[in-house]
Amino acid sequence: MSRRLAYCRALKHLDELRSISGLILLERYIFKKAIIAVAVVIAALSGVVWVVRAVQEVDIILSKGQGIFTYLQMTSLGVPTLIAAVAPLALMIGLIQTINTLNDESEMVVMHASGASRITLFKPFFAASLLVAALVYFLTIFAAPSSMATLRSFVTEVRADLVSVIVREGRFQDVGGNITFHVGERAPGGVLKSVLIMDARDKKETFTYLAQEGVVSKVDDNTFLVLQNGQIQRQSEGAENLSIIRFNSYAFNLSSFSSGKTGGLNSPVELSTAALISPDTTSPLYKRTPGRFRSELHTRFISGLYPIMVCMIVLAFLGAPSSHRQGHLVIVTAASTTIIVLRGISIVLENGMASNPNLIYIAWAIPIVAILSAILLIFNDKNIISQSMHTKIEAVFRTSLERVKTFWTKYVLRRHSDEVSA
Repeated sequence: MSRRLAYCRALKHLDELRSISGLILLERYIFKKAIIAVAVVIAALSGVVWVVRAVQEVDIILSKGQGIFTYLQMTSLGVPTLIAAVAPLALMIGLIQTINTLNDESEMVVMHASGASRITLFKPFFAASLLVAALVYFLTIFAAPSSMATLRSFVTEVRADLVSVIVREGRFQDVGGNITFHVGERAPGGVLKSVLIMDARDKKETFTYLAQEGVVSKVDDNTFLVLQNGQIQRQSEGAENLSIIRFNSYAFNLSSFSSGKTGGLNSPVELSTAALISPDTTSPLYKRTPGRFRSELHTRFISGLYPIMVCMIVLAFLGAPSSHRQGHLVIVTAASTTIIVLRGISIVLENGMASNPNLIYIAWAIPIVAILSAILLIFNDKNIISQSMHTKIEAVFRTSLERVKTFWTKYVLRRHSDEVSA
């Protein structure tokens, strides 16, 4: 009797192990589907955004005389920033697509009927969100600042080449940023004769630089066009008289082409995270905008929380099985809207942190509170949209759809048929 009882207990334990093993296998299956969907969406969104940005920079080849390799290098340096920006959105689309696939194939219904709960989705989805969060942190903390700094140096070199090599003799050539160059002739040794530069970047005043000759010179990370024996003409908006300053030697900063009035100084976006944590308080950029250092630092560390927030909100809204397409569409719309609204508010707060330090606390609170609230709903197996509310929303959706169909059939199609018959 005791042997039989022991056998039954062992058999029961074996069944439990099988169920646990099956649950782990199910989680791996869901994780695989989710991570593939997220990777595909990240690649697609990043590719689309990169193409849009690349088309905007195609003038590097068409008007500035650079080669295709230079063009690809410049446009590719912005890819880490693009991926970090689209990763949370790609995670949302990938997770929703995974849940839709599980619902369409009735796998969600079977999972819940066999005793599985939202926790079954929680583990693989949370693992996928952690991977995306790690990717975002790596890009925003390390890769993106380095690539942006490299892009700045690369643009400076291109601008220097533009003036010393590309600008043609005897032609007025717009080099971008409302700056026009004219070179009378090129002398041996890279000397430019009869140089004219018109700088109209500031709408309130225009500077015209005239010099007998000039030569391109590099100092540290900056590139200058050193002008000899000339004058600077300053024309203010609404003023009739010119202000003229004569000089024997003047260094025109070519690095400022890509950054307006900031000259060769880096922006906080291009600085390393270590430089933001312990900034050089004596630098002109920090003295001018110390709030931007603070804003950029907190933005980088907050960015990794958004993939986790997206995951929790998607699970809180869509973790339960759904067999009605219209009702499921309502929940998907609600989840997507919630994520987009929260992310939009966060972007506004991040932009305002530079001028208002108190916004930092709100910016951190939004993803953290959203994550904790969603986890509470998930582990208590509660739906954000109750069944009664879900039924009402679905009824309103169905009624609205019927009214649109009726209007289309009664008015639009009839009017079109009357015009055809006439």
